[in-house]
Amino acid sequence: MEKTHRKIAREQATICIYQNLLVGTSLDEMRSYISENEKLSTSEDSLKFALWLVETTLQNKESYQKLLEKHLKKGWTFERLSVMERAILLIAACELLESDLPKTIVINEAVVNAKKFCDDESYKFINGILGHIA
Repeated sequence: MEKTHRKIAREQATICIYQNLLVGTSLDEMRSYISENEKLSTSEDSLKFALWLVETTLQNKESYQKLLEKHLKKGWTFERLSVMERAILLIAACELLESDLPKTIVINEAVVNAKKFCDDESYKFINGILGHIA
C-alpha cells in the first residue's frame, strides 16, 4: 500500500526533530530537507503540514517535554528515552495539542512510526503515554 502524503510529511517531520535532538540540526536545514522530498514536493498541503509540524514542535518543545514527562514512570526523565522515541512523542504531542486531527489518528500514526523506527516494544509505551495526554 502506498503511503499517503500526510504519512510521509509526518515521517519527514519526525526525522527532522530526531536530527535536531541528536545533533542540533537548524530550522533552515530541516526546511531544506523537507522541501527536497520528491513526494512532498508534489503536494503543497503536505509540504506545509510537514513544515508546520517541525516549526510548531520546535517552538513548543519545552512545554511538550514537561507534559510528556508527567506521564513517565516514577524516576524516569524525558532524556532517558531514546532520541527517536522523544522525536515521535514530540511530534504527536504537537498534533494532539495544536491541531484538529482526531486523537485516534494522531496516536495511531505515532504508533506506526514507533514500529518503523524504534525497538520492538516502544510502540506500546508511546501508545500509553499519548493516551494519557489525548
